[in-house]
Amino acid sequence: MKLTELKLRSLMKRLALITAIMTATAAGLHAGTVPTASMQLTGVGDSVTLGNVYVDPYTATVGGVANTSVICDDWSNDTYYNESWTAQVMSATTVGNSTYGTPMFGNNQSLYNEMAWLGAQLLANPTNATAQTEISFAMWDLSYGINGNTQTPGPLTYLSQNQGSAGQCKNQTVSCYQGTLNWITEAKGEGNYNSAGWKIYNPVPGTQNKGYGTPQEFMTYTPQAAPEASETAIFAGDLLLFGVAVLVLRRRGLLAVNR
Repeated sequence: MKLTELKLRSLMKRLALITAIMTATAAGLHAGTVPTASMQLTGVGDSVTLGNVYVDPYTATVGGVANTSVICDDWSNDTYYNESWTAQVMSATTVGNSTYGTPMFGNNQSLYNEMAWLGAQLLANPTNATAQTEISFAMWDLSYGINGNTQTPGPLTYLSQNQGSAGQCKNQTVSCYQGTLNWITEAKGEGNYNSAGWKIYNPVPGTQNKGYGTPQEFMTYTPQAAPEASETAIFAGDLLLFGVAVLVLRRRGLLAVNR
């Protein structure tokens, strides 16, 4: 019987080692590759403008899916109608882990959580021109100045210079400028917001079909169904079940021999 227990323990150790190695390998392969998608800007939403700037959301063909609602989080780059390019695709929930890629404004999890929160408020008011304007400029201000994102005038300066001529900014209880400041203050309290369902599309420089420089970074939202286990977790679970089955069969065989 002692021989049986030793064999079982040895087998369990081997299975644990194999499971750990295979899980680490699967995680490494998954993390080492940042997926990409083709993008083409196809529309400007409901065409709300302030000055000569269209505000979010826009529409694009993303990975072959037409009429996808996209939100620009980037003030200092420019994107043009029907321009196409390739973008790296990252989940907003894993921004803090550089092994899953680095978006335009760095591996700053709280920043992207804040921008996802703003995006959610914008999508809750998709045809409210004032909300669209204020939230867009709030998002652009949050990312402004990061990683060379410094096109002048900055978003708040531009907003203050042009809000007087924008219909959506007239006859408001507060100005669009003050409304934007209010959104920024609220967003800065949402650094721990659950950004599940939000994807970030960071443009790959040089892939655009027009010579206007690097396009803007965009975000999209897809409503979440039931939580899905990661590929690595599923793989590890399958290995564990396999190991349990082997142990059961092995133990039965050993006990039969002892009998």
